[in-house]
Amino acid sequence: MLKNRYRKGALRAMSELMPNRDLRQCARQSIALRLQSPAQAWPRFGRDLSLLDEDGPDGSLLFACRTDPSMSNPLGIVHGGITAALLDTCMGVTCSAQCGRAATPTVTLTVNYVRPVPLDAQLRVRTRTVRIGRSTGQLSAEVSPADHPEEILATATGVFSIRR
Repeated sequence: MLKNRYRKGALRAMSELMPNRDLRQCARQSIALRLQSPAQAWPRFGRDLSLLDEDGPDGSLLFACRTDPSMSNPLGIVHGGITAALLDTCMGVTCSAQCGRAATPTVTLTVNYVRPVPLDAQLRVRTRTVRIGRSTGQLSAEVSPADHPEEILATATGVFSIRR
C-alpha cells in the first residue's frame, strides 16, 4: 500500500478529490513501485513517460511523452494501441495515487481517437479523477500536443479496480 494520508484517516472521504500537490506526491510513490517491477511494459517511466510538476485541478495529473518512429502504423502515424496504452497507464497511475493502492487493474477502457497522433512529437496527457468509490475508480484523460494543449488528439475513460 502507498503512503497516503487520505486512505485510512478520516481526513477525506473517498469521493473527494485529492489536492493536486498531494496527488503528485502519491503518484511519485506509485511510479517508484512500478519501476521496481520486473515487468516493464511500454510506456516506461523515466524513459518514455514522465510526471510533470504542474499545479492543476484537484484529482488531476499531467504527464509528458515523446512519440518516435517505432510507434508507427502503416499510415505513418502513432498506432492506436500505443495511444491506448499511454492513456491507460496515465489513468492507472492517477487512480493508484488517488486511492492509495499500489495496483489498480483496468476493468474497462474506452478510447476515442479525435485526430491522428503524430510521430516525433512531444505529447501531454491530462488525467482527471471522476470518482473513487469503494471498489472502483472512474477516470478520464486527454492527449494533446505539448505546444497546442487545446488541440485534443484522443480522449479516454476508464474504470479501475481498487482491491482492498
